[in-house]
Amino acid sequence: MKKLLTATCMALLSLPVMAQENTTEKKQEGAQNTQFMLTGFGFAGFTKAGDGNATFGPTGFNPIFLWKKSDKLFFESELAFEMEGGETKLNLEYAVIHYKMCSYLDLAVGKFLSPFGIFNERIHPSWVNKFADNPLGFNHDVGTMVGPMSELGVELAGGAQIGKGKINYSFYISNGPNLMTDTMMAGMLMYSNTADNNGNKAVGGRIGYLPFSNSCFEIGLSGQFAKVGDAGTEYEKTAARLFAVDMAFNHKIPALKSHIDLKCQMNQVSVDKVTTYPAMAGMSSVFENVSTSTFAQLAIRPSYVDNNFVKNLELAGRYSHMVLPTEAMWGGEYTQLTVGLNYWLSWHSVIKFDYQINQIKDGDSKPSYMVQFGLGF
Repeated sequence: MKKLLTATCMALLSLPVMAQENTTEKKQEGAQNTQFMLTGFGFAGFTKAGDGNATFGPTGFNPIFLWKKSDKLFFESELAFEMEGGETKLNLEYAVIHYKMCSYLDLAVGKFLSPFGIFNERIHPSWVNKFADNPLGFNHDVGTMVGPMSELGVELAGGAQIGKGKINYSFYISNGPNLMTDTMMAGMLMYSNTADNNGNKAVGGRIGYLPFSNSCFEIGLSGQFAKVGDAGTEYEKTAARLFAVDMAFNHKIPALKSHIDLKCQMNQVSVDKVTTYPAMAGMSSVFENVSTSTFAQLAIRPSYVDNNFVKNLELAGRYSHMVLPTEAMWGGEYTQLTVGLNYWLSWHSVIKFDYQINQIKDGDSKPSYMVQFGLGF
């Protein structure tokens, strides 16, 4: 999604921003070369989760600002406004300065969506996501993130033609995650490391390959390595290794007069086992600190039938599974199954009706009902 907005900014912006003051001819000329676009998305919904009360929400608004200074230099940023606990919460999703070095390479500096798999960059906006919520391990909730959502650092990204296929790539250096070492959250990684907790920097990247000329299929590999412990402590040499594999397939199925959209991703986060954490009574101080999260989703839309109502319907299903270290206070195994029916009012606005079952290992399953209206603009 981020790369789509980047391309839009570079190729489609055409409205000049007028100078507020008519001072010098040089200043007016510079203002005429400047181009600006406001885009983004909003969402509102209704939720009935488990035994909880049915309530309207969540609701939010994510404006995205694209500012082009020249053919090589531009800026993009996304803000997230969301109601939480009766108050409005504001987050900076990303803010990036881009410099186009050549046709195959773009330099980005700032806070950017992590190119760790495909969910963060391409699926997370409400009008792109086929469901009213995110899969397990792919959200901002503390203790349930398996892999980063964003990075603060510098990135080199681009793409190239290889025969009939294509390749895209991204390599970055960032502050990386930091390791929690208190009793309740010992061993957990936190990814909002805006001020680096040590002198080490995370190194990571993703390579995607599209073997067919119509770009209907892509497979990608992602990785990251970082020292995550606080400097000057016994944990400063503790390392984390992150790995992800993703797959996407989009294609027309003439026999069904439909279009299918299949996406999958698996994340694995491994922290050095040799680390000894503070422990409560009955809990291990050394454990296998490996977390995984996986989702697979399929959407079928009969876009090529003659009936105008039916062609705007979309049936979607998603399986999501997350395993956190069972010996940790925050550990556990979770499974989620979601079935949804979507109705597309336009190519960028959708109403979603979801039924979801959440299962904790050795626990009871809890059904949820969600309705969401997502609108991109």
